[in-house]
Order: sequence, then structure tokens, then C-alpha cells
Amino acid sequence: MSIKLIAFDVDGTFVGDDHLTINEKNIEAMKMAHEQGIKVVMSTGRTQSISQKEIDDVGCADYMVLSNGAIVVDKTTNEVIKSSYISKEAGKKILKILVEHNAVFQIYAGQEAYVNKYSYDNFLNTEGLPEVFLVEYRKRMKLTKDLQEVVDNVPIEKFNVDYVDTKVVQEIMDALSKIPNLVYTAGFVGNIEITGTGADKGNGLAWLSDKLGIKAEEVMAFGDSGNDVTMLKWAGESYALVNGNEKAKSAAKHITKSDNNAGGVGEIIFENLTKNVK
Repeated sequence: MSIKLIAFDVDGTFVGDDHLTINEKNIEAMKMAHEQGIKVVMSTGRTQSISQKEIDDVGCADYMVLSNGAIVVDKTTNEVIKSSYISKEAGKKILKILVEHNAVFQIYAGQEAYVNKYSYDNFLNTEGLPEVFLVEYRKRMKLTKDLQEVVDNVPIEKFNVDYVDTKVVQEIMDALSKIPNLVYTAGFVGNIEITGTGADKGNGLAWLSDKLGIKAEEVMAFGDSGNDVTMLKWAGESYALVNGNEKAKSAAKHITKSDNNAGGVGEIIFENLTKNVK
């Protein structure tokens, strides 16, 4: 069965290890797919303001599954067409827990990444991410004096904890476990991604595909880490990047030959879709 939709994760999958550079092979492959009428979907843990440059660099994305599936956005209209937001009540409790434990975090809300001064000032100390990316990423944040005001007035997609002392991670997780209807994932040490129940990449992609009349076996998906697992399990043709973690590799049907730096995504797309051009 021919592929009608391609979904790809960003960090560790579509961009290189600096989290900024996109191999030209990946961009050209997406353009080729788009020209064949295949829907192109960016599926990322980032919110829109944090991933806008990469969206623009790809240049042909039709839809975006953002904040680990908390929202699905129509790229043409920039309209949120599906949402699984964290409730205001839960948001207040999460905010209190993270502040009390001196976490460096952002609130993804209204397609922006809100951050307070403490987190902004300490963001560059985040472990597990290259400094060049941290500097650029911080420029894309929205510094605010009052995160409580954000929680009260803006739809919350995700709390993204960039760094917290590993000694208190379990304390935070124990406190969060008392709040119903939350989902947690982690991309690196000290990182916690908190979304509402139902917000994951697999659900977002399945909903979008159904809306477009596309079956799971007609979807190709690429990912590299824990927050990609649901998407990789659901898609009929799923690929974990060779540089990906074991959770992603176990969930995927295939593993790419090349890594994220070498354009592993584009390589697979060219191999699978070139025959359709003839």
C-alpha cells in the first residue's frame, strides 16, 4: 500500500546533534514527498514558537503535532484543530510543585514557551543538550513575570522541565502522581515532560490521519526516543533512527541505516518513494 502521510520527530531525528542543523537530504526528501501529494507532518515535543524556524526550514509541512500531541495545528491556517490541554486546576498544582523544587522549566501554552526569570537565568545550565542549542532555544522563549497568570489565562499544552536536581526528581514524580489525568515522559537526565491524558504523538497522529481518511498502514513515521513510542507503534511503516534509544527501536518496525546527522530520515524516504516518481 502506498504512503499517504509522513510524520517526523524533530530532536534526535530530523535535526542533527546540535538540535538546529537539518541535513539537506531530509529537506529534499520531504519536498519530493510533498510534490507526490503525500501529507507532511512535523510531530514534536516542542511547541510552535520553539520549532517555528525548523517548520520554516522544511517549508512544506501540512500539519504539526505539537507538545507531544497536546495540540494538532493546521499549518495553512495556523488553527488548532485538536487539543488535549492540561486543566487549569492541575496546572496550578504542577506550577507550585516545580517552583518549590527549584526546577528550570517552561510552560508551553498558546503555542508559546513561557518562562520565569529563575528558569531563564538558569536555562544554560541544562545538562544533556549542546550549548549552541540552549543559547538559540532561550531566544525563542517568552519571559514573563507571572507564570500563574499564564496558567489562569492561556490553554496549557505541556510543562517542560529542562533541568532539576536528580536528587529531587522522585519527590517531584511522587507529588505529580497525586494529580489525576497527567502523562509523563523524559528525553534526557533531569528532564520531565508533563501533558494531559490523551496527549501523545500516537493519539495526535491517529486522530489527524482519520480526519484525512488515511489508514495507519498508509503512514510512515520517524522517531528516536520515548515520546515517539506511541507514534512508532501506531504507524504502519515506522522507523527508529539508528541513534535512537531502545524504547524507540523496540516500538518501531524498522531502524534507519544512517543517523540523524547523516540524513537518516531522508535516506529512507528516497528509497521508498523514488519508485513512485517513475
